[in-house]
Amino acid sequence: MDKIVVKKTDEKIKYLINKLKDIIDDSPFKGKVYLVGGCIRDMLLGNDIKDIDIVVEMPNGGTKFANYVTAKTRCYFSAKNPVIFETYGTAKFNILSDDKIKDIDLECVQTRKEQYHKESRNPETCYGTLKEDASRRDLTINALYYNITTGNVMDFNGGLGFKDLENKVIRTPSDPDVVFTDDPLRILRVVRFATRLGWGIEKNTWLGMIKNAHRINIVSTERISDELSKILVTNKPSIGIRRLRDCGILHRVLPDIFDSKHAFESKNPVITTFDHTMDVLDEVQPIIEHRLAALFHDVGNIATNNDKTINPTEFSALVTEHDLKELKFSNDIVKSVCTAIRYHKYFSSYTDGFTPPDKKIRKFLNATGEDDAITLDLMEANNIHVAFNKKKRQVYGILKRIEELGEEEKFKDIKLPINGNDIIKEFNIKKGPIIGILLDTVKEAYFEDPNITKEKCFNIIDAKLKTIV
Repeated sequence: MDKIVVKKTDEKIKYLINKLKDIIDDSPFKGKVYLVGGCIRDMLLGNDIKDIDIVVEMPNGGTKFANYVTAKTRCYFSAKNPVIFETYGTAKFNILSDDKIKDIDLECVQTRKEQYHKESRNPETCYGTLKEDASRRDLTINALYYNITTGNVMDFNGGLGFKDLENKVIRTPSDPDVVFTDDPLRILRVVRFATRLGWGIEKNTWLGMIKNAHRINIVSTERISDELSKILVTNKPSIGIRRLRDCGILHRVLPDIFDSKHAFESKNPVITTFDHTMDVLDEVQPIIEHRLAALFHDVGNIATNNDKTINPTEFSALVTEHDLKELKFSNDIVKSVCTAIRYHKYFSSYTDGFTPPDKKIRKFLNATGEDDAITLDLMEANNIHVAFNKKKRQVYGILKRIEELGEEEKFKDIKLPINGNDIIKEFNIKKGPIIGILLDTVKEAYFEDPNITKEKCFNIIDAKLKTIV
């Protein structure tokens, strides 16, 4: 089934398509080269196109086409352009000789069919027909083919791809039980696309997801984290997290978040921590560190609900650190997220509309460092959606005061007028824990008065030493 491409394509992509068409004209590739997958889906939806995937309808067509195009455009460089992945029969290249499109990565492969084995999501592949290639793909909307020579879009799944685009439905192109048994990562991909596009999930596809959720254990942690991250940065990620819960995936990949449905917000036994978290999650900026901080900010509530001696923010940060490391997130992301969680209630004792003292703000900037923006974003979202004592203006006042002080960078990495050696020399004290105690005393005074002099620092230490027995 064919359909002419809508004329709402980025000019750069149009140029690329025409360039490829000219290159393959009067070649063995004429009529056999197709753009496929997300680029066609987004082209038809009028969305920005990010990735360009190409299939070539001939045995070993991907590598043959990559070699042909790079040679024809005089940008073939052995082992560099194209890059050949022999195991998968794929190739990646750029048309480096054309400045207009040299930055666009092109990935190409032969049309193929696949055979999976029970304990692996990595299939054996071989050359296949266009119909076989279409039926192996994850979703009908990702199985549309644009013939570069004719300019037509082709749907080899009986028109289901076009129908699902029109009706805004996510569906697998073949038996969902087989699709998800073969590759359970596709369950997360269904959730991701449904969440990103705001579409529904077809009934049998949904039932197949539920039936095969247990197979997610054969998927690598890195691939799971990648899909979770893409879900989290959608416009309304709470929809995706709830779908993961309902289809049986959430307790397998984010067990502590799943368990938060058994915890309740402070002073409100009606609102679960899970529901509060979903509200906060949608409120923060669509940046992965911000969204992870929101997702995990109250993850320790299930323990602190039962033991009031546990510091809830500190415990939540510790749980978060463990979970994010298990999910293989980078150390930088883990640090930023945990910092935001530890300090997002730093000003909770102050009423809305009352700006905390400058000393308190300076200490906050020093504690959060480069993660102050993430922390303030989480703080504001939590203030808006907390069960009681909402503080919708608090962060605005803090940001305004930080701007007035003009000291933000200064307090992220403070430099005291004196150091440990100065104290040892001035007071004839031996090295030891007391030096750290004295420096902390000076640091407190510095937060009160950033212009404190060296002489005043020594006076403060002298007074402190007289109180130490």
